[in-house]
Amino acid sequence: MRKVLPLLIVLISLSTLSFAQETPEEDPFADYSYLWEDTKKDKKKKKKKNKETNTAEQVAPAAAVVADTTKVKPETITVDSLSQTAVADSLASEELIIPTDTVVQDSYIFVDSTTLEEGPTTEELAALEAQQAAQDSTKQAQKAAKREERKDKDKDKEPAEDFRAGLPPVNNGSAINGGFTYTVIDGKSYAGLVLAPELSLGKVGVGLDVPILYGIDDQSIRTEMYEDGVGALRLLSYVRYGQQKVDPVYVKVGSLPGTMIGYGGLVNNYSNSISYEKRKIGLHYDINVKGLAGIEGMYSDFDPSSFNLFAVRPYVRPLSWTFVPIVRSLEIGATYLSDHDQTHLLGTGDTNATYAFTKDGISAFNVDAGLTLLRVPFIQIDLFANYSKLNVSTPALLDSIDAQQTAGELTMPSDDFTDGSGISAGFNFRFHFIADLLSTDLRIERLSYSDYYLPQFFDTSYEIDKDGKLLSLASVEKMQGIYGSITGHILQKVNIGGSLLLPDHIGEAAPAVVTLTADVDRLFDKVSIHAKYFKGGLTELNDAFTLDERSLAKVRFVYHLNRFIVAGVDYFYTFTPTENGYETTQYISPYFGLSIQF
Repeated sequence: MRKVLPLLIVLISLSTLSFAQETPEEDPFADYSYLWEDTKKDKKKKKKKNKETNTAEQVAPAAAVVADTTKVKPETITVDSLSQTAVADSLASEELIIPTDTVVQDSYIFVDSTTLEEGPTTEELAALEAQQAAQDSTKQAQKAAKREERKDKDKDKEPAEDFRAGLPPVNNGSAINGGFTYTVIDGKSYAGLVLAPELSLGKVGVGLDVPILYGIDDQSIRTEMYEDGVGALRLLSYVRYGQQKVDPVYVKVGSLPGTMIGYGGLVNNYSNSISYEKRKIGLHYDINVKGLAGIEGMYSDFDPSSFNLFAVRPYVRPLSWTFVPIVRSLEIGATYLSDHDQTHLLGTGDTNATYAFTKDGISAFNVDAGLTLLRVPFIQIDLFANYSKLNVSTPALLDSIDAQQTAGELTMPSDDFTDGSGISAGFNFRFHFIADLLSTDLRIERLSYSDYYLPQFFDTSYEIDKDGKLLSLASVEKMQGIYGSITGHILQKVNIGGSLLLPDHIGEAAPAVVTLTADVDRLFDKVSIHAKYFKGGLTELNDAFTLDERSLAKVRFVYHLNRFIVAGVDYFYTFTPTENGYETTQYISPYFGLSIQF
């Protein structure tokens, strides 16, 4: 018993000591520890411990390269769940398990405590920096590739539509029209056959107009339309390659109705053929080199007797290589125009009769610029501007002006005639609605011009009477005005349009000009209408649709009896040569025949 008692005392003492270690006695003065504890020192210790924890997390990727993975424990902990105590315990056990996201996703590495205490070596830091540099370089290369891809997409983006090309025609295919007709010319009746085929093969187009008229009164074939002028070539309406402002190469030979050069400051709504019978063969072209530069122009009449109306306009798009849409669309051009027309004036009876004021030659100059301000689906807005200068002060014109002024037949803004000039600026709004269900072009232009100048001087009326129009400049006063035009088509069936040049104060010194066009193709599968109208020199808008010596009109009405057989009527208000010179005349020609479209 004496031997057992000491052994029990020892065991009780050891158990008490162990319990005391596991459950320490609560300090009764713990609440007053702030009186003797150094809180600043504790904060420094805590901050240092946090820094060590962060360092351990940062070193993990580098340590993964050299980690000792021989010590593996079945339990693992993540970096996000590490607390200061957990880190301390891991360090105490000389093993730390940390996942790395930079080397291998969702994997774990094991780092010796010695590595954490000593930090990464120089070689390890160099490897880490090289790895980071490689990643940064890859990111920069990817960003650069994306930028280049965006540039390429911008460059390859479909270019803006050029509003000067006009809206697509109602019918751009081939057609054969013709039939038997009856008409009255100069009071004489004619019956005949008219053929008007139009062939379109790709970019090539050919149009013919072959009238064969037999005089019922004199019982002979009418040949006047093949005499003088271009002779038998009047059978050729046009030969065309490409479409202007759409294809890189556009060339048209023949009749040139509705011609515009540049943005229309000098040449707009020009036509070289004012007579149905005495047509002219001219040239209109526009050649563009890869969208960077180009040249366009026209020549009115290939008559070897003189050098006729000639215009040329080189232009450049200096910033077309950039990828900024507005900047790359900028176009700058300059137009030079001259006219030395000395062709024989048909119908005068005098073989030496020519225009007097173009004998010594007249000229004009224009500079213009334009760009596309906005192009989004359905809408396009273009801005353009012109400056034009006339040079028409020939000795013959000045002598005529002096004579009329002396006789009191002419009132001038000043005592001396000088060459005038003008400026203009405007917008063109193009609108497409749901796959060309409805498309419109609206152009609005503000005009400002000096004495002795008329805007858009070279239009259809210029060819009616060149001397008369040049002389009319002597009474023109300084003025401002507007030019507006609108063209629209519906369902590719109806295409209508018109324009109006309207001075602020319309009168003899500031005349207006009006045009109308209409193309209706097989409306309701039965009706087709094709019409063009022009009138210049308007002093009152009430006379806009009164036919006189300042008017030109052409109307064709067709009723489709079935797919191929038609009946219709042609109406022309045009000029024809007579013993007293060119005079207005009317043709009314009902016909019955064929209309075949391909």
